[in-house]
Amino acid sequence: MRLHYIITISIVFALLIAGHAAAQPAGAAVMLPGLWEITVQTRAPIVGPPITHTVCIDKAHIARPDPPRSRSTDDCQVLPDAAAPNETAYTIRCAKRKVTSSARFSYSGDHFAGTVSIMNADGEIQQVYTAKRVSDCDSPLPEPNPAPPVPSGHE
Repeated sequence: MRLHYIITISIVFALLIAGHAAAQPAGAAVMLPGLWEITVQTRAPIVGPPITHTVCIDKAHIARPDPPRSRSTDDCQVLPDAAAPNETAYTIRCAKRKVTSSARFSYSGDHFAGTVSIMNADGEIQQVYTAKRVSDCDSPLPEPNPAPPVPSGHE
């Protein structure tokens, strides 16, 4: 059960980081556009298997990713941490859930790396992220074909 929890958290953070990287407005590019392979590995409390997925980041979304945003009414509040121009760093504090996480990512054009630490009542979970640009993105998928008309039987 604990391993399942850790893997779930890993996937959520990987998608969160990839989603924020892909959702940023154009600006000073710290990443190259293309297909990116992102790997997350839990290092503590146990060493877990690496989890890898790919995401396409286009030219319009290669600016330095900002930390996730929170509303003042959210339980989890995001606090940006000091970071270099090619970094993203933030802390998330969830008061009701009693969970705090810290993240720091460094971007270098065709690769990035980062760490995430999640502290909760059970202890600390440490994860390492590595990512590399692997190719150009595939062409967009064509629009799905409309459903064929249903024969009425009056032909």
